[in-house]
Amino acid sequence: MASEEILHKTLKNADGKPFQKYKGLQNNFVLENYEIIFDDIQNDRAGHTAMRVRVPHKKAGFPADMYDTKKREIALRDLIARRFREAARTHSRSPIPKTSGGEVFIPRPGQEILERWSIVITQYYVEARFTVDLPADGNKVSAMAMNLLLERIDKIVSESMYFSAYKQSKVYNHLQTYENAEHIRENLDSKGIVAFIAEGSVLPRRDDDLAPLIDAEPFRCSDNLRMTFEVPYGEPIVGVGIPKGFTVITGPSRSGKSALMDAIYAGVYDHIPGDGREYVITSPDAAFIVSEPKRPADSVDISMFVRDTPEFEDTFAAKKDSVSSPMSELLSISEAVEMGSKFILVDEEYSNPCVLRKGFLSDDESITPLADLGHSMGESGVSLLMISGDESVIRAADTALVIGKSILLKTEVEGRKTDAEYVRPVDRYPVSKGIVYEKGHRDVNVVAQEIRTIEIGEFKVHVPVAALFDISQTSTVADAIAVMKDMMDGSKSMKEVCGLAISALKESDDSADIGSGMHHAQIRAMDLAAVLNRHPQMLAIQKR
Repeated sequence: MASEEILHKTLKNADGKPFQKYKGLQNNFVLENYEIIFDDIQNDRAGHTAMRVRVPHKKAGFPADMYDTKKREIALRDLIARRFREAARTHSRSPIPKTSGGEVFIPRPGQEILERWSIVITQYYVEARFTVDLPADGNKVSAMAMNLLLERIDKIVSESMYFSAYKQSKVYNHLQTYENAEHIRENLDSKGIVAFIAEGSVLPRRDDDLAPLIDAEPFRCSDNLRMTFEVPYGEPIVGVGIPKGFTVITGPSRSGKSALMDAIYAGVYDHIPGDGREYVITSPDAAFIVSEPKRPADSVDISMFVRDTPEFEDTFAAKKDSVSSPMSELLSISEAVEMGSKFILVDEEYSNPCVLRKGFLSDDESITPLADLGHSMGESGVSLLMISGDESVIRAADTALVIGKSILLKTEVEGRKTDAEYVRPVDRYPVSKGIVYEKGHRDVNVVAQEIRTIEIGEFKVHVPVAALFDISQTSTVADAIAVMKDMMDGSKSMKEVCGLAISALKESDDSADIGSGMHHAQIRAMDLAAVLNRHPQMLAIQKR
Protein backbone atom coordinates (compact mmCIF):
# COMPACT_ATOMS: atom_id res chain seq x y z
CA MET A 1 0.00 0.00 0.00
CA ALA A 2 1.44 3.38 -1.04
CA SER A 3 0.66 7.05 -0.59
CA GLU A 4 -0.60 9.65 -3.05
CA GLU A 5 2.91 11.09 -3.10
CA ILE A 6 4.24 7.75 -4.38
CA LEU A 7 1.56 7.74 -7.09
CA HIS A 8 2.71 11.22 -8.22
CA LYS A 9 6.36 10.15 -8.27
CA THR A 10 5.58 6.93 -10.16
CA LEU A 11 3.68 8.81 -12.86
CA LYS A 12 6.34 11.51 -13.10
CA ASN A 13 9.13 8.96 -13.45
CA ALA A 14 7.19 7.07 -16.14
CA ASP A 15 6.36 10.17 -18.21
CA GLY A 16 7.63 9.85 -21.77
CA LYS A 17 9.03 6.38 -21.25
CA PRO A 18 7.84 3.16 -22.96
CA PHE A 19 4.21 2.25 -22.26
CA GLN A 20 5.25 -0.79 -20.20
CA LYS A 21 6.44 1.61 -17.47
CA TYR A 22 2.79 1.86 -16.41
CA LYS A 23 3.38 -1.54 -14.78
CA GLY A 24 4.94 0.39 -11.91
CA LEU A 25 1.44 1.41 -10.86
CA GLN A 26 0.57 -2.16 -9.78
CA ASN A 27 -0.20 -1.22 -6.18
CA ASN A 28 -2.77 0.19 -3.77
CA PHE A 29 -2.58 3.97 -3.39
CA VAL A 30 -4.24 5.74 -0.46
CA LEU A 31 -5.49 9.20 -1.42
CA GLU A 32 -7.15 11.76 0.84
CA ASN A 33 -10.74 10.51 0.33
CA TYR A 34 -10.39 7.05 -1.17
CA GLU A 35 -8.06 4.26 -2.14
CA ILE A 36 -7.12 3.40 -5.74
CA ILE A 37 -6.27 -0.23 -6.54
CA PHE A 38 -4.65 -1.34 -9.79
CA ASP A 39 -5.55 -5.00 -10.35
CA ASP A 40 -4.32 -5.62 -13.90
CA ILE A 41 -2.46 -3.03 -15.96
CA GLN A 42 -2.72 -3.15 -19.73
CA ASN A 43 0.35 -4.21 -21.74
CA ASP A 44 -0.14 -1.68 -24.52
CA ARG A 45 -2.38 1.19 -25.52
CA ALA A 46 -4.89 -1.18 -27.13
CA GLY A 47 -5.68 -2.91 -23.82
CA HIS A 48 -7.69 -1.98 -20.72
CA THR A 49 -6.56 -1.59 -17.12
CA ALA A 50 -8.70 -3.13 -14.36
CA MET A 51 -9.03 -0.81 -11.38
CA ARG A 52 -10.97 -0.34 -8.18
CA VAL A 53 -11.79 2.65 -6.01
CA ARG A 54 -12.64 2.15 -2.33
CA VAL A 55 -14.37 4.93 -0.43
CA PRO A 56 -14.60 4.42 3.36
CA HIS A 57 -18.15 4.67 4.69
CA LYS A 58 -17.15 7.71 6.73
CA LYS A 59 -16.31 9.54 3.50
CA ALA A 60 -19.07 8.00 1.34
CA GLY A 61 -21.70 9.04 3.88
CA PHE A 62 -24.53 6.70 2.88
CA PRO A 63 -26.78 6.17 5.92
CA ALA A 64 -26.44 2.66 7.36
CA ASP A 65 -30.15 1.94 6.85
CA MET A 66 -29.54 2.07 3.08
CA TYR A 67 -27.46 -1.12 3.14
CA ASP A 68 -28.20 -2.85 6.46
CA THR A 69 -30.19 -5.65 4.78
CA LYS A 70 -29.20 -7.72 1.74
CA LYS A 71 -32.10 -6.33 -0.31
CA ARG A 72 -31.19 -2.72 0.41
CA GLU A 73 -27.53 -3.42 -0.26
CA ILE A 74 -28.35 -4.93 -3.68
CA ALA A 75 -30.59 -2.00 -4.62
CA LEU A 76 -28.04 0.59 -3.46
CA ARG A 77 -25.24 -1.10 -5.41
CA ASP A 78 -27.46 -1.09 -8.49
CA LEU A 79 -28.16 2.64 -8.10
CA ILE A 80 -24.49 3.55 -7.56
CA ALA A 81 -23.54 1.53 -10.66
CA ARG A 82 -26.02 3.57 -12.70
CA ARG A 83 -24.70 6.86 -11.37
CA PHE A 84 -21.06 5.78 -11.86
CA ARG A 85 -21.84 4.91 -15.48
CA GLU A 86 -23.49 8.31 -16.06
CA ALA A 87 -20.58 10.18 -14.47
CA ALA A 88 -18.03 8.19 -16.50
CA ARG A 89 -19.85 9.05 -19.71
CA THR A 90 -19.93 12.71 -18.73
CA HIS A 91 -16.28 13.06 -17.72
CA SER A 92 -14.38 10.34 -19.57
CA ARG A 93 -16.31 8.89 -22.46
CA SER A 94 -13.64 10.11 -24.94
CA PRO A 95 -9.84 10.13 -24.97
CA ILE A 96 -7.90 12.87 -23.26
CA PRO A 97 -7.00 15.45 -25.95
CA LYS A 98 -3.71 14.80 -27.82
CA THR A 99 -3.52 11.25 -26.46
CA SER A 100 -4.99 7.84 -27.08
CA GLY A 101 -6.73 6.64 -23.94
CA GLY A 102 -8.31 8.25 -20.92
CA GLU A 103 -11.71 6.54 -21.07
CA VAL A 104 -13.32 5.02 -17.96
CA PHE A 105 -15.77 2.16 -18.44
CA ILE A 106 -18.38 0.35 -16.39
CA PRO A 107 -21.02 -1.95 -17.98
CA ARG A 108 -24.29 -0.22 -18.81
CA PRO A 109 -27.12 -1.35 -16.50
CA GLY A 110 -30.47 -2.12 -18.12
CA GLN A 111 -33.92 -1.42 -16.68
CA GLU A 112 -33.65 -4.27 -14.17
CA ILE A 113 -32.51 -3.87 -10.58
CA LEU A 114 -29.92 -6.62 -10.24
CA GLU A 115 -27.15 -7.62 -7.92
CA ARG A 116 -24.17 -6.13 -9.78
CA TRP A 117 -20.56 -6.82 -8.87
CA SER A 118 -19.26 -3.62 -10.50
CA ILE A 119 -20.17 -2.10 -7.12
CA VAL A 120 -19.48 -3.83 -3.80
CA ILE A 121 -20.45 -2.67 -0.31
CA THR A 122 -18.74 -4.12 2.76
CA GLN A 123 -18.94 -3.11 6.40
CA TYR A 124 -15.94 -0.82 5.81
CA TYR A 125 -16.26 0.76 2.36
CA VAL A 126 -18.05 1.23 -0.95
CA GLU A 127 -16.04 -0.13 -3.88
CA ALA A 128 -16.37 0.52 -7.62
CA ARG A 129 -14.77 -1.85 -10.12
CA PHE A 130 -14.11 -0.55 -13.62
CA THR A 131 -11.62 -0.35 -16.48
CA VAL A 132 -9.59 2.60 -17.69
CA ASP A 133 -7.60 3.08 -20.87
CA LEU A 134 -4.31 4.56 -19.70
CA PRO A 135 -3.34 7.52 -21.92
CA ALA A 136 -0.51 7.11 -24.39
CA ASP A 137 1.55 9.50 -26.50
CA GLY A 138 2.42 7.21 -29.34
CA ASN A 139 3.84 4.15 -27.59
CA LYS A 140 4.94 6.09 -24.57
CA VAL A 141 3.46 7.00 -21.20
CA SER A 142 1.57 10.27 -21.48
CA ALA A 143 1.94 13.13 -19.02
CA MET A 144 -1.87 13.26 -19.09
CA ALA A 145 -2.06 10.12 -16.94
CA MET A 146 -2.18 12.49 -13.97
CA ASN A 147 -5.29 14.09 -15.46
CA LEU A 148 -7.00 10.71 -15.74
CA LEU A 149 -6.07 9.26 -12.39
CA LEU A 150 -6.34 12.37 -10.24
CA GLU A 151 -8.96 14.51 -11.97
CA ARG A 152 -11.29 12.50 -14.21
CA ILE A 153 -11.70 9.61 -11.78
CA ASP A 154 -12.05 12.02 -8.85
CA LYS A 155 -15.01 13.73 -10.58
CA ILE A 156 -16.64 10.36 -11.29
CA VAL A 157 -16.20 9.24 -7.69
CA SER A 158 -17.51 12.50 -6.26
CA GLU A 159 -20.67 12.30 -8.39
CA SER A 160 -21.48 8.66 -7.74
CA MET A 161 -19.90 7.31 -4.55
CA TYR A 162 -20.73 10.10 -2.09
CA PHE A 163 -24.21 10.32 -0.62
CA SER A 164 -24.00 14.12 -0.83
CA ALA A 165 -24.25 13.82 -4.64
CA TYR A 166 -27.73 12.25 -4.45
CA LYS A 167 -31.18 13.46 -3.63
CA GLN A 168 -32.11 11.49 -0.54
CA SER A 169 -35.65 10.90 -1.82
CA LYS A 170 -34.32 9.33 -5.04
CA VAL A 171 -32.14 6.87 -3.17
CA TYR A 172 -34.92 5.78 -0.84
CA ASN A 173 -37.37 5.53 -3.74
CA HIS A 174 -35.00 3.16 -5.58
CA LEU A 175 -34.49 1.02 -2.48
CA GLN A 176 -38.14 0.96 -1.44
CA THR A 177 -39.38 0.14 -4.95
CA TYR A 178 -37.08 -2.89 -4.94
CA GLU A 179 -38.13 -3.97 -1.45
CA ASN A 180 -41.83 -3.63 -2.31
CA ALA A 181 -41.36 -5.67 -5.50
CA GLU A 182 -39.45 -8.38 -3.66
CA HIS A 183 -42.15 -8.48 -0.97
CA ILE A 184 -44.79 -9.13 -3.64
CA ARG A 185 -42.60 -11.78 -5.27
CA GLU A 186 -42.12 -13.60 -1.97
CA ASN A 187 -45.89 -13.72 -1.45
CA LEU A 188 -47.03 -14.83 -4.91
CA ASP A 189 -47.26 -18.46 -3.83
CA SER A 190 -49.36 -17.72 -0.73
CA LYS A 191 -51.84 -15.87 -2.96
CA GLY A 192 -52.08 -18.83 -5.33
CA ILE A 193 -50.69 -16.88 -8.27
CA VAL A 194 -47.62 -17.04 -10.51
CA ALA A 195 -47.57 -13.41 -11.64
CA PHE A 196 -48.99 -10.03 -10.59
CA ILE A 197 -49.62 -6.95 -12.73
CA ALA A 198 -50.33 -3.74 -10.83
CA GLU A 199 -52.98 -1.38 -12.09
CA GLY A 200 -51.40 1.72 -13.57
CA SER A 201 -48.43 -0.20 -15.00
CA VAL A 202 -47.34 1.02 -18.44
CA LEU A 203 -46.51 -2.10 -20.44
CA PRO A 204 -45.82 -1.11 -24.09
CA ARG A 205 -42.13 -0.32 -24.63
CA ARG A 206 -40.09 2.04 -26.75
CA ASP A 207 -38.11 0.37 -29.52
CA ASP A 208 -34.94 0.48 -27.40
CA ASP A 209 -36.82 -1.07 -24.42
CA LEU A 210 -35.29 1.55 -22.10
CA ALA A 211 -38.55 3.32 -21.23
CA PRO A 212 -42.32 2.93 -21.55
CA LEU A 213 -43.96 4.00 -24.80
CA ILE A 214 -45.06 7.62 -24.69
CA ASP A 215 -48.84 8.10 -24.36
CA ALA A 216 -49.42 4.36 -23.79
CA GLU A 217 -52.58 3.45 -21.90
CA PRO A 218 -51.95 2.37 -18.29
CA PHE A 219 -52.94 -1.19 -17.48
CA ARG A 220 -56.30 -1.79 -15.79
CA CYS A 221 -58.32 -4.83 -14.74
CA SER A 222 -61.97 -5.53 -13.95
CA ASP A 223 -63.29 -5.41 -10.37
CA ASN A 224 -63.68 -9.19 -10.13
CA LEU A 225 -59.97 -9.70 -10.87
CA ARG A 226 -58.50 -7.19 -8.45
CA MET A 227 -56.36 -8.27 -5.54
CA THR A 228 -54.34 -6.19 -3.09
CA PHE A 229 -50.82 -6.53 -1.75
CA GLU A 230 -49.82 -4.78 1.43
CA VAL A 231 -46.22 -3.61 0.94
CA PRO A 232 -43.54 -2.37 3.35
CA TYR A 233 -43.59 1.18 1.94
CA GLY A 234 -46.47 3.31 0.70
CA GLU A 235 -50.07 2.49 -0.04
CA PRO A 236 -51.27 -1.06 -0.79
CA ILE A 237 -50.76 -2.06 -4.42
CA VAL A 238 -53.82 -3.18 -6.40
CA GLY A 239 -53.71 -5.30 -9.52
CA VAL A 240 -54.47 -8.69 -11.04
CA GLY A 241 -52.86 -12.03 -10.33
CA ILE A 242 -52.33 -14.78 -12.90
CA PRO A 243 -53.56 -17.88 -11.06
CA LYS A 244 -51.70 -21.15 -10.85
CA GLY A 245 -52.85 -23.72 -13.40
CA PHE A 246 -53.66 -23.25 -17.09
CA THR A 247 -54.57 -19.67 -18.06
CA VAL A 248 -55.33 -18.33 -21.54
CA ILE A 249 -55.30 -14.64 -22.45
CA THR A 250 -57.26 -13.75 -25.56
CA GLY A 251 -58.52 -10.61 -27.25
CA PRO A 252 -58.68 -8.77 -30.57
CA SER A 253 -55.63 -7.94 -32.68
CA ARG A 254 -53.42 -5.11 -31.33
CA SER A 255 -55.16 -5.16 -27.98
CA GLY A 256 -51.92 -5.48 -26.00
CA LYS A 257 -51.72 -9.26 -25.52
CA SER A 258 -48.08 -9.62 -26.50
CA ALA A 259 -47.05 -6.48 -24.59
CA LEU A 260 -48.67 -8.00 -21.51
CA MET A 261 -46.89 -11.32 -22.04
CA ASP A 262 -43.52 -9.59 -22.57
CA ALA A 263 -44.01 -7.58 -19.37
CA ILE A 264 -44.93 -10.69 -17.40
CA TYR A 265 -41.77 -12.44 -18.57
CA ALA A 266 -39.60 -9.40 -17.84
CA GLY A 267 -41.12 -9.49 -14.35
CA VAL A 268 -38.78 -12.31 -13.34
CA TYR A 269 -36.59 -9.35 -12.29
CA ASP A 270 -37.52 -6.08 -10.59
CA HIS A 271 -37.44 -2.75 -12.44
CA ILE A 272 -36.24 0.75 -11.68
CA PRO A 273 -38.65 3.55 -10.71
CA GLY A 274 -40.13 5.13 -13.83
CA ASP A 275 -39.83 1.98 -15.93
CA GLY A 276 -43.60 1.41 -15.96
CA ARG A 277 -43.26 -2.22 -14.89
CA GLU A 278 -42.10 -1.65 -11.31
CA TYR A 279 -44.86 -3.86 -9.94
CA VAL A 280 -45.18 -6.44 -12.68
CA ILE A 281 -43.88 -9.34 -10.64
CA THR A 282 -43.44 -12.89 -11.89
CA SER A 283 -42.33 -16.21 -10.45
CA PRO A 284 -38.52 -16.09 -10.85
CA ASP A 285 -38.41 -19.45 -12.63
CA ALA A 286 -40.70 -18.49 -15.54
CA ALA A 287 -39.70 -19.67 -19.04
CA PHE A 288 -40.83 -18.10 -22.32
CA ILE A 289 -41.09 -20.67 -25.13
CA VAL A 290 -40.78 -19.83 -28.83
CA SER A 291 -40.17 -21.78 -32.00
CA GLU A 292 -36.44 -22.34 -32.67
CA PRO A 293 -36.10 -24.51 -35.78
CA LYS A 294 -32.69 -26.10 -36.39
CA ARG A 295 -31.58 -25.94 -32.76
CA PRO A 296 -29.90 -29.14 -31.47
CA ALA A 297 -31.20 -31.61 -28.89
CA ASP A 298 -29.37 -34.07 -26.69
CA SER A 299 -31.16 -36.75 -24.65
CA VAL A 300 -34.18 -34.57 -23.77
CA ASP A 301 -37.30 -36.34 -22.50
CA ILE A 302 -40.29 -35.13 -24.56
CA SER A 303 -42.28 -38.36 -24.26
CA MET A 304 -45.08 -36.57 -22.42
CA PHE A 305 -45.78 -34.59 -25.60
CA VAL A 306 -45.02 -37.12 -28.32
CA ARG A 307 -44.62 -40.88 -28.00
CA ASP A 308 -43.60 -41.72 -31.52
CA THR A 309 -42.23 -39.61 -34.36
CA PRO A 310 -39.91 -40.34 -37.29
CA GLU A 311 -37.84 -37.33 -36.21
CA PHE A 312 -36.39 -39.12 -33.17
CA GLU A 313 -35.46 -42.71 -32.47
CA ASP A 314 -36.50 -42.31 -28.84
CA THR A 315 -38.65 -39.45 -27.53
CA PHE A 316 -37.68 -40.38 -23.97
CA ALA A 317 -34.18 -39.18 -24.93
CA ALA A 318 -34.62 -37.04 -28.04
CA LYS A 319 -31.33 -36.44 -29.79
CA LYS A 320 -30.62 -34.67 -33.08
CA ASP A 321 -28.28 -32.04 -34.53
CA SER A 322 -31.13 -29.98 -36.01
CA VAL A 323 -34.78 -30.29 -35.00
CA SER A 324 -38.04 -29.15 -36.57
CA SER A 325 -39.87 -26.04 -35.41
CA PRO A 326 -42.61 -27.82 -33.38
CA MET A 327 -40.16 -30.16 -31.69
CA SER A 328 -37.94 -27.23 -30.69
CA GLU A 329 -40.75 -25.89 -28.49
CA LEU A 330 -41.36 -29.22 -26.80
CA LEU A 331 -37.63 -29.55 -26.11
CA SER A 332 -37.50 -26.08 -24.58
CA ILE A 333 -40.43 -26.80 -22.28
CA SER A 334 -38.88 -30.03 -20.99
CA GLU A 335 -35.50 -28.37 -20.51
CA ALA A 336 -37.08 -25.51 -18.54
CA VAL A 337 -39.04 -27.88 -16.28
CA GLU A 338 -35.90 -29.97 -15.79
CA MET A 339 -34.24 -26.80 -14.44
CA GLY A 340 -37.08 -26.18 -12.00
CA SER A 341 -39.44 -23.92 -13.92
CA LYS A 342 -42.97 -23.90 -12.55
CA PHE A 343 -44.33 -21.35 -15.03
CA ILE A 344 -44.32 -21.73 -18.83
CA LEU A 345 -45.32 -18.83 -21.12
CA VAL A 346 -46.37 -19.37 -24.75
CA ASP A 347 -47.57 -16.79 -27.31
CA GLU A 348 -49.32 -18.17 -30.40
CA GLU A 349 -47.57 -15.51 -32.51
CA TYR A 350 -44.22 -17.26 -31.94
CA SER A 351 -45.46 -20.83 -31.76
CA ASN A 352 -46.61 -23.67 -33.99
CA PRO A 353 -50.38 -24.34 -34.06
CA CYS A 354 -49.84 -28.08 -33.61
CA VAL A 355 -48.00 -27.42 -30.34
CA LEU A 356 -50.89 -25.36 -28.97
CA ARG A 357 -53.89 -27.42 -30.03
CA LYS A 358 -55.08 -30.23 -32.27
CA GLY A 359 -56.06 -29.28 -35.79
CA PHE A 360 -59.53 -29.81 -37.20
CA LEU A 361 -60.15 -33.54 -37.84
CA SER A 362 -56.66 -34.35 -36.54
CA ASP A 363 -57.45 -36.94 -33.89
CA ASP A 364 -54.52 -39.04 -35.02
CA GLU A 365 -51.99 -36.22 -34.54
CA SER A 366 -48.85 -37.64 -32.90
CA ILE A 367 -48.27 -34.55 -30.70
CA THR A 368 -50.34 -34.12 -27.55
CA PRO A 369 -50.76 -30.33 -27.60
CA LEU A 370 -50.38 -27.95 -24.67
CA ALA A 371 -54.09 -27.18 -24.64
CA ASP A 372 -54.79 -30.83 -23.83
CA LEU A 373 -51.99 -31.07 -21.28
CA GLY A 374 -52.37 -27.64 -19.65
CA HIS A 375 -54.70 -28.68 -16.82
CA SER A 376 -52.58 -31.74 -15.97
CA MET A 377 -49.41 -29.62 -16.07
CA GLY A 378 -50.98 -27.32 -13.51
CA GLU A 379 -51.84 -30.24 -11.26
CA SER A 380 -48.22 -31.41 -11.46
CA GLY A 381 -47.02 -27.97 -10.33
CA VAL A 382 -46.16 -26.43 -13.72
CA SER A 383 -48.46 -23.52 -14.55
CA LEU A 384 -49.08 -22.57 -18.18
CA LEU A 385 -49.94 -19.11 -19.52
CA MET A 386 -50.87 -18.99 -23.17
CA ILE A 387 -51.95 -16.24 -25.57
CA SER A 388 -54.41 -17.67 -28.07
CA GLY A 389 -57.56 -16.80 -29.94
CA ASP A 390 -58.39 -20.43 -30.68
CA GLU A 391 -61.71 -21.57 -29.21
CA SER A 392 -60.55 -25.09 -28.41
CA VAL A 393 -57.59 -23.71 -26.45
CA ILE A 394 -59.73 -21.24 -24.50
CA ARG A 395 -62.27 -23.92 -23.59
CA ALA A 396 -59.53 -26.21 -22.28
CA ALA A 397 -58.12 -23.56 -19.90
CA ASP A 398 -58.73 -23.37 -16.16
CA THR A 399 -58.99 -19.57 -16.45
CA ALA A 400 -59.81 -17.44 -19.49
CA LEU A 401 -58.94 -13.72 -19.55
CA VAL A 402 -59.79 -11.18 -22.23
CA ILE A 403 -57.75 -8.03 -22.87
CA GLY A 404 -58.82 -5.00 -24.83
CA LYS A 405 -57.39 -1.46 -24.74
CA SER A 406 -55.14 -2.36 -21.80
CA ILE A 407 -58.12 -3.59 -19.72
CA LEU A 408 -58.05 -7.22 -18.54
CA LEU A 409 -61.39 -8.96 -17.95
CA LYS A 410 -62.32 -12.43 -16.77
CA THR A 411 -64.72 -14.37 -18.95
CA GLU A 412 -66.68 -17.58 -18.44
CA VAL A 413 -66.75 -20.19 -21.21
CA GLU A 414 -68.04 -23.73 -21.40
CA GLY A 415 -65.08 -25.92 -20.55
CA ARG A 416 -63.59 -28.77 -22.53
CA LYS A 417 -62.13 -31.64 -20.53
CA THR A 418 -59.23 -33.78 -21.72
CA ASP A 419 -57.76 -37.02 -20.42
CA ALA A 420 -54.15 -36.21 -21.37
CA GLU A 421 -51.75 -36.61 -18.47
CA TYR A 422 -48.51 -34.70 -18.08
CA VAL A 423 -45.41 -36.44 -16.72
CA ARG A 424 -42.36 -34.47 -15.66
CA PRO A 425 -39.16 -35.06 -17.68
CA VAL A 426 -36.23 -37.04 -16.30
CA ASP A 427 -33.03 -35.24 -15.32
CA ARG A 428 -29.99 -35.16 -17.57
CA TYR A 429 -26.32 -35.16 -16.62
CA PRO A 430 -24.08 -33.00 -18.83
CA VAL A 431 -20.67 -34.09 -20.11
CA SER A 432 -18.33 -31.41 -21.46
CA LYS A 433 -15.76 -33.63 -23.19
CA GLY A 434 -17.47 -33.18 -26.55
CA ILE A 435 -17.33 -29.37 -26.46
CA VAL A 436 -14.34 -27.76 -28.15
CA TYR A 437 -13.55 -24.63 -26.13
CA GLU A 438 -10.41 -23.62 -28.03
CA LYS A 439 -10.21 -20.87 -30.60
CA GLY A 440 -6.96 -19.63 -32.08
CA HIS A 441 -4.43 -19.20 -29.29
CA ARG A 442 -7.05 -19.32 -26.55
CA ASP A 443 -7.49 -22.64 -24.73
CA VAL A 444 -10.88 -21.58 -23.36
CA ASN A 445 -12.84 -19.12 -25.49
CA VAL A 446 -16.23 -18.27 -23.97
CA VAL A 447 -17.26 -14.70 -24.77
CA ALA A 448 -20.45 -12.65 -24.59
CA GLN A 449 -21.02 -11.41 -28.15
CA GLU A 450 -24.44 -9.79 -27.74
CA ILE A 451 -27.03 -9.77 -24.96
CA ARG A 452 -28.38 -13.21 -25.94
CA THR A 453 -25.46 -14.55 -27.99
CA ILE A 454 -22.39 -16.28 -26.56
CA GLU A 455 -19.39 -17.64 -28.45
CA ILE A 456 -18.11 -20.97 -27.12
CA GLY A 457 -15.02 -22.13 -28.95
CA GLU A 458 -15.83 -21.29 -32.55
CA PHE A 459 -19.61 -21.68 -32.21
CA LYS A 460 -21.95 -18.78 -31.58
CA VAL A 461 -24.94 -19.87 -29.50
CA HIS A 462 -28.05 -17.70 -29.64
CA VAL A 463 -30.72 -18.00 -26.96
CA PRO A 464 -33.66 -15.86 -28.16
CA VAL A 465 -35.77 -15.78 -25.00
CA ALA A 466 -33.35 -16.25 -22.13
CA ALA A 467 -33.96 -13.80 -19.29
CA LEU A 468 -30.79 -11.89 -20.11
CA PHE A 469 -31.46 -8.17 -20.30
CA ASP A 470 -28.03 -6.52 -20.19
CA ILE A 471 -24.53 -7.47 -21.27
CA SER A 472 -23.32 -7.95 -17.67
CA GLN A 473 -25.68 -10.90 -17.32
CA THR A 474 -24.45 -12.40 -20.59
CA SER A 475 -20.83 -11.97 -19.48
CA THR A 476 -21.69 -13.79 -16.26
CA VAL A 477 -23.20 -16.68 -18.21
CA ALA A 478 -20.09 -16.86 -20.40
CA ASP A 479 -17.74 -16.94 -17.41
CA ALA A 480 -19.94 -19.50 -15.64
CA ILE A 481 -19.72 -21.79 -18.69
CA ALA A 482 -15.92 -21.56 -18.50
CA VAL A 483 -16.12 -22.49 -14.81
CA MET A 484 -18.38 -25.46 -15.66
CA LYS A 485 -15.89 -26.95 -18.12
CA ASP A 486 -14.34 -29.29 -15.54
CA MET A 487 -17.54 -29.78 -13.54
CA MET A 488 -19.52 -31.44 -16.33
CA ASP A 489 -18.32 -35.04 -15.95
CA GLY A 490 -21.69 -36.81 -15.95
CA SER A 491 -21.88 -37.12 -12.16
CA LYS A 492 -24.09 -34.07 -11.56
CA SER A 493 -27.44 -33.09 -13.05
CA MET A 494 -27.73 -30.04 -15.26
CA LYS A 495 -29.49 -28.17 -12.46
CA GLU A 496 -26.80 -29.11 -9.92
CA VAL A 497 -23.82 -28.19 -12.08
CA CYS A 498 -25.31 -24.84 -13.15
CA GLY A 499 -26.02 -23.96 -9.52
CA LEU A 500 -22.47 -24.90 -8.49
CA ALA A 501 -20.93 -22.79 -11.25
CA ILE A 502 -22.95 -19.72 -10.31
CA SER A 503 -22.07 -20.19 -6.62
CA ALA A 504 -18.36 -20.51 -7.45
CA LEU A 505 -18.46 -17.36 -9.55
CA LYS A 506 -20.33 -15.46 -6.85
CA GLU A 507 -17.84 -16.52 -4.19
CA SER A 508 -15.02 -15.14 -6.32
CA ASP A 509 -16.91 -11.92 -7.11
CA ASP A 510 -17.69 -11.33 -3.43
CA SER A 511 -14.02 -11.57 -2.51
CA ALA A 512 -12.43 -8.36 -1.22
CA ASP A 513 -9.08 -9.38 -2.72
CA ILE A 514 -10.19 -9.78 -6.34
CA GLY A 515 -11.90 -7.29 -8.63
CA SER A 516 -13.06 -9.99 -11.02
CA GLY A 517 -16.77 -9.23 -10.77
CA MET A 518 -16.62 -5.97 -12.69
CA HIS A 519 -18.60 -7.35 -15.65
CA HIS A 520 -20.94 -9.62 -13.69
CA ALA A 521 -24.58 -9.36 -12.68
CA GLN A 522 -27.26 -11.67 -11.30
CA ILE A 523 -28.36 -14.57 -13.54
CA ARG A 524 -30.60 -17.65 -13.33
CA ALA A 525 -29.29 -21.20 -13.56
CA MET A 526 -31.95 -22.01 -16.15
CA ASP A 527 -30.61 -19.36 -18.54
CA LEU A 528 -27.11 -20.77 -18.16
CA ALA A 529 -28.49 -24.22 -19.02
CA ALA A 530 -30.40 -22.78 -21.98
CA VAL A 531 -27.12 -21.74 -23.59
CA LEU A 532 -25.53 -25.16 -23.10
CA ASN A 533 -28.64 -26.92 -24.40
CA ARG A 534 -28.27 -25.06 -27.70
CA HIS A 535 -24.60 -25.81 -28.21
CA PRO A 536 -24.22 -28.33 -31.07
CA GLN A 537 -21.47 -30.27 -29.23
CA MET A 538 -23.36 -30.57 -25.94
CA LEU A 539 -23.53 -34.11 -24.56
CA ALA A 540 -25.87 -35.33 -21.82
CA ILE A 541 -26.82 -38.66 -20.33
CA GLN A 542 -29.86 -39.95 -18.51
CA LYS A 543 -29.74 -42.29 -15.52
CA ARG A 544 -32.91 -44.30 -15.86
